[in-house]
Amino acid sequence: MSLPAPPSSVPLSSTAASSAPPSSNEALKRRALDAFGGGRLEEAASLYRELLAGNGMAADLWNNLGFVLAELGRPLEAREALRRSLVLRPDYAKPWVGLGGDAYGESRLDETVRLWSRAIQADPNQEANLWFNLGVVRQMRGEAAAAALCFGRAERLAPGDPRIASQLLLCLNYLELSGDRLLAEHRRFDERFGKPAAAPAAHANRPDPERRLRIGYLSVEFREHLGAYFLTPLFEAADRKRFEIVCYSILPDTHADAYTARFKAQADGWRTVGHLDDDGLADLIRADGIDILVDLAGHSGLNRLPILARRPAPVQVTWLGYPNGTGMQSVGYRIVDPVSDPVGSTDGHAVETLVRLPPPFLCFRPPSDAPAVVPLPAGATGHVTFGSFNKLSKITDQTVQLWAEVLRRVPESRLLLKDRPLSDPGTAAGIRARFAAAGIAPDRLDLVGFIKDAAGHLAAYNRIDIALDPHPYNGTITTCDTLWMGAPLVTLAGGRHAARVGASLMASIGLPELVAATPDRYAAIAAELAGDLGRLMRLRMGMRERVRASALCDEARFMRNLESAYRLMWRRWCDGEAGRSPA
Repeated sequence: MSLPAPPSSVPLSSTAASSAPPSSNEALKRRALDAFGGGRLEEAASLYRELLAGNGMAADLWNNLGFVLAELGRPLEAREALRRSLVLRPDYAKPWVGLGGDAYGESRLDETVRLWSRAIQADPNQEANLWFNLGVVRQMRGEAAAAALCFGRAERLAPGDPRIASQLLLCLNYLELSGDRLLAEHRRFDERFGKPAAAPAAHANRPDPERRLRIGYLSVEFREHLGAYFLTPLFEAADRKRFEIVCYSILPDTHADAYTARFKAQADGWRTVGHLDDDGLADLIRADGIDILVDLAGHSGLNRLPILARRPAPVQVTWLGYPNGTGMQSVGYRIVDPVSDPVGSTDGHAVETLVRLPPPFLCFRPPSDAPAVVPLPAGATGHVTFGSFNKLSKITDQTVQLWAEVLRRVPESRLLLKDRPLSDPGTAAGIRARFAAAGIAPDRLDLVGFIKDAAGHLAAYNRIDIALDPHPYNGTITTCDTLWMGAPLVTLAGGRHAARVGASLMASIGLPELVAATPDRYAAIAAELAGDLGRLMRLRMGMRERVRASALCDEARFMRNLESAYRLMWRRWCDGEAGRSPA
C-alpha cells in the first residue's frame, strides 16, 4: 500500500524589491520567470544572478535562485541561496518550504517537519499542498494523529481533490476509531466524489449467468511487492475457460519491472491507463465490455476511485489493497473472510456487501529467493528479540503501550523495529523517546532503516525470535514475510478489518492460539512464547512448511473460491436485469 510523494518545489516569487530602474529590472524578472517556466533552468539561474548582482538584498530573488538551483540538481548551492534569503527575511515562508523540500529529498524527515512547520508559522495561510506534504511526512514518522490533522486542513483548503480525501481516510485507519466512525468518514467521500455529472448509461453486457466473464483488474500494483505476493494467482491459477482477464495498470511504464512484464504477458488484455482522466478511463473500461471490475487499491495511493462512480462495469468490487471499504454506493461488493470480518458485527461497517471467502481473503506466493531460516536467534544472542518490520505509521500510542508491556514481562528481551524512515536519526530518536515515555529504556530498542536489496531485507527477519503485530492496523505483507522467515506472530484481534487481518492469517496457518482477545492476553502470549525456547524453536523450524501447506498458499483453492464469488455476483446482476425486462 504506497504513499504519494511530496513535490520538490513550489511556485517562484514573482515580485522583488529592487533599487534598479523599474523598466530593465522588471524585464529581467519576467525573462527569468519565463525561462524557469519554459524549463530553461541554466538561463533562469543566470538571469537571477544578474538581478542579484544589482541588488543582493532582495530576499525573494535569492529564494527564486534557490528553487532554480534545486531543479538543476545542485542542492548545496540551492541550500545556500535559500539560507541567504532567510538571513534577509527570517519570516519569509517560501525559503523554509524550499529547505524542507531539500530535507525531504534526502530523507531527513525530522528536519523536514521542523522546516515546513516553520514555514507555516511564518505564513499560516499556506496552500493545501504544503499541509498535505507535511501530513505525508508525519505519517511516515509514525505520527498518525498529527498527520490526520494535516490532511484534514488540506482537505478543507481543497475540498474538491479526491487524492487528499483518500489520504485522510487511509490515515484514519491507523487510529483507534470505531468501524461506525470510519464508515461515516468514508461516506463523506461518496457524497463529494461518488456522483458523476451525468447518470451512467445502461450496460450492454449480455446478462447470461453462465457465460465466460471478462474480469477487469484496476491497480497500480502490477509489479514486485504486493503484485508478486498476492496477484500472481489471479493470472496463473485462473480458469481461463470461464474467465478472461483484462488489466488496467495505473503504474507508469517508467516504474514497470519484471513482474509487470510477466503479468502483461499472462493477461488476455492489458491497458496502461495512468494518463487517462476519469471519463476517459471509465469510457475505455465500458468499451472493453468488462463484466466485473475489481478495484485493488481502495483509498491507498494512486487510486482511481472516482471512475467507479461512473459505473463502467455492471458489477464493481473492491479487494486487497486497502483495509476498509470505499464508502461508495457504486461499489457493490468487498471481498473479505469470516475471521477478518465476522458476520454481523462488521456488516454495518461497509457500504458494500461483504463477500466472505473461506479464510483467508488472500493468497500468498512466497518469494523464491528468500534466504534460509536460521536457528533461533536467542540461542546465539542469549536473549529473546521481539520485532516488527511494519511501517512506523502503524506504531500508534496504543501499539507502543502493548509492546512496552511485553518488554516489561520479559525483562532481558529486546525489540527490533525496521522501516525506511528509521534511517533518519531524528525519526529514530523520536521512536526511542516514545518508548521511553512508556517506561522502556531506549537502549532496549534496535532500530534498522533502509536495506536496498530484497534478499537483505528478508535476511533481517533472521534476527527476530517473535514478531509482534501492531494494533489497530495489522500487518499483511509484513506478516507473510515474517512467517515465511520462521518467526511466529502474536496479534490482537480488534473490532474491524484492519485490526483482524493478523487473526485471519494466523488462523489460516493453524496457529489461532497466538491470537489475543485483549491487550493483557497479547502480552501474556508473547511472554509465554519467550519463556519456552524449545517450543519457539519447533515453531520456527517448522514454520515455512506449515505456511507452504496451509490455506494461505493454496492458490488453486483460493481461485476456486474467488471465481465462485465472482460467478455469484454476476448471477445476481443477471437476475436483476431479468427483473427489469419487459414481461
